[in-house]
Amino acid sequence: MTQNLPDVPRSSAFFFDFDGTLVAIAPRPDLVAVEPHVREILRALAIQFDGAVAVVTGRPLEVVDGFLAPVALPVAAEHGSIRRDSRGMLHIDEGNEAAVAAAHAALEPLAEDNAGLLLERKRSSIALHFRQRPELAAVCEGAVQDVVAENPGLVILPGKMVFELKPKGIDKGEAVRAFLGEAPFQGRTPIFIGDDVTDEHAFEVVNALGGLSVKVDDGDTLARFRTDRKGLFEWLFRVVDQG
Repeated sequence: MTQNLPDVPRSSAFFFDFDGTLVAIAPRPDLVAVEPHVREILRALAIQFDGAVAVVTGRPLEVVDGFLAPVALPVAAEHGSIRRDSRGMLHIDEGNEAAVAAAHAALEPLAEDNAGLLLERKRSSIALHFRQRPELAAVCEGAVQDVVAENPGLVILPGKMVFELKPKGIDKGEAVRAFLGEAPFQGRTPIFIGDDVTDEHAFEVVNALGGLSVKVDDGDTLARFRTDRKGLFEWLFRVVDQG
């Protein structure tokens, strides 16, 4: 599965998905483990590439910070609804707050009545996880479709054993564009690394800008390269060593 990933220019900017990329998928979102080499490589890349390293994720900002501490990076959280730039400034999309709250209320009975389903409430989005109840995939899909029909300001973002509901116009590709308009990312060649359907918008943007898109593991993708997590970190350490 792992391809030979190319050398990267010194003027690169790195963008990482979190779950499935920086950390392995776990049965529950709170059970992921950050291996020591993850923090090591993020620190090294940030030094070598002048701080042009960011995390772009569906996770809440405070959750990412908690897992990666003491490493602190620019982060686009909740698919870009909340973005912390390199100066520490927060950029928050406050739109559709009422729709997100209504969607959460509508899905609560489903999660409460089915042990193993997890309804995760974020500031600007929600996620219905069914990893522990895969037989309920169709039920969950029907439920989120009904919710979006009642709240047209939201869209469904399917992922690995999860359906996320987020505001229209917010995605990881737009988050990458926003970072690339600011120092220290501006003028650099973007590299986006992700593993899920939620990363495809970012792959599309990076490809259009002549950057490097890397898909972790299997699945259809727009990414131009493919690897697994082992191959990914071997490559990243080579990038640092060659710098």
